[in-house]
Amino acid sequence: MNDNPHFEKVTSWKAARKLLDFEPLVLADTKKRQLQSLYVYVRTHKQRELPIGDRSLEAYFDGFVFTQKQATKAEARRLALSTSYGLEGRDTQVATHPGRLYELGPVPPPDDIDGRSPAVVVWHDGGMFYLIASTEKAATELLDIAQSLYDRPFKKTRRKH
Repeated sequence: MNDNPHFEKVTSWKAARKLLDFEPLVLADTKKRQLQSLYVYVRTHKQRELPIGDRSLEAYFDGFVFTQKQATKAEARRLALSTSYGLEGRDTQVATHPGRLYELGPVPPPDDIDGRSPAVVVWHDGGMFYLIASTEKAATELLDIAQSLYDRPFKKTRRKH
């Protein structure tokens, strides 16, 4: 990811906020869930700079990634509930927000070029779209992480507007 020209690496949540048009949900660093790196998606595949309102944030923790994107309510809902992120997703809720949960795929044979299907928890909260994915952790563990974003000691920050 370090050399991906579409993303800008940032050193802190505060630095990330300066590149975004929303205040992200912040998962606090703990021994159990150590933040590894933060990236903001700032350029399209054609290397055009994205408007600040179209950017997303990717936070890499030990064993999972947490993606956040601001969208319209309809688009956030579509991304969370109508887009497939694996096989046989099932309905779930994160706090009181509707979402979908996809189980971790089976371990593939060593010569499989596609690799393991990640476990995914995806939801929307009004005009915000959220996704947590891992090729190591089970979907139920990701759901616990997603729920924790709305509980103490983790905090939900507010939109900038």
